[in-house]
Amino acid sequence: MVCIINKPSIDDLLIHKHMAGDKIIKLLSFVKEKSNKTMTKTASSNQDAIINLFSQMLSYLNLKVPEGDVKNVLDNFAKSQKDFNKTSAISKSGDKKDEIKIVSKSLKDSHYQVDISKDIIVKNGNKVCMVSCYARDSYLGRYLIKRNYYFSPDREEFADKAYDEILLKMSTLKDRYYNDIIDVGGIFPQMKMILDGVISEVKFEEDSLPSNVNR
Repeated sequence: MVCIINKPSIDDLLIHKHMAGDKIIKLLSFVKEKSNKTMTKTASSNQDAIINLFSQMLSYLNLKVPEGDVKNVLDNFAKSQKDFNKTSAISKSGDKKDEIKIVSKSLKDSHYQVDISKDIIVKNGNKVCMVSCYARDSYLGRYLIKRNYYFSPDREEFADKAYDEILLKMSTLKDRYYNDIIDVGGIFPQMKMILDGVISEVKFEEDSLPSNVNR
């Protein structure tokens, strides 16, 4: 007789979120360094240089901002970090977490698990709101899509709205599948469409697989 021992395992979701959090903290450290050098009072040529450096930093970290909005995002994060240091701003609604499971109606198809969360990250004198959505194939344990959306502290209400939007639309997607409005092959494309449409100040996205996975 063979004894099978269940060993405790690390939740890799927490690891992915920790890595995503580290990315934005590196960006904020860059912003704080530049803003401490009176970024807004420098000549326009120097501002252009800082904006270019910020764009390069975004590219290096695989982060994105709305097209044409780099300067506004840079200014907003610089202001928010200064205000945070002065006032030790308190989170309006705190962390949130929800999980949506889509159990396949057929044995041959995969199940899906969607983890949605909002976290307030405070590290090294920096603060940011991070909304995350991670969808995985429950049978294979493989991530289909990962998204992280970042908001400056004074725009936390927009983080809450993004969280609520993702939760509502993913719940609606589940209902559409169970009501036979879409089949299993339409789940992943619609997940991606939902998450691509979420607006944030800074976005970090990873698509682990190009298409749906069935067994």
